[in-house]
Amino acid sequence: MKGKIGAVVVLLILTAILPIAVSKCSSKNTVSQTVSTSDTPEKPKNSDEILCALTAGLYKDSYSAETLKAIAILMNTDYKAKPDSFETSDFLYEENASGNMKDVYSEIKKAAESAKNKTLRKKSEVLFVPYSETSNGITYKNENYKYLHSVASPWDCYTTNYDENAECVGVSLSGIDYLCKNGYSAEDALLWYLPDFEIQTD
Repeated sequence: MKGKIGAVVVLLILTAILPIAVSKCSSKNTVSQTVSTSDTPEKPKNSDEILCALTAGLYKDSYSAETLKAIAILMNTDYKAKPDSFETSDFLYEENASGNMKDVYSEIKKAAESAKNKTLRKKSEVLFVPYSETSNGITYKNENYKYLHSVASPWDCYTTNYDENAECVGVSLSGIDYLCKNGYSAEDALLWYLPDFEIQTD
């Protein structure tokens, strides 16, 4: 009997102490969450800076100015369609640029400025368009992007990074660059890969 009474007393004490312990843990978690947010930038990035950063993230020395415009239109479209699909490593902001990238960032800004009101649309809808660095000569259909079609991209075989096993869905950046260097405008090069789309200005 004494053992049962002792067990009940211990249980009552634990019941009284437990809420206090839980509330202390909760307050500690709140403090740590507040501290961790101090890493976020004081000034949030505006849409122009975001578009520049995404375009810069795909920049290559070999790309023409018209290719950069095409990439900026593509990035503007994809960010508006699916902003959560991008990772931190996809963005290269001007303050983080170094070396050659610092020198060419003004060109990237020009490309982004010319594209900031342009998006690729299918039946007036802004849709995410996947892209690859290159293709093996053709772009493929994909179950996740049923609104895209397969198109020929034979000029990819002229690139130094040509890979006969490369699989590309949507747009080949090397292909866009080839077309732009051979007289296509940024818009026309994109529409080669996306014949069912149109480029609309907001």
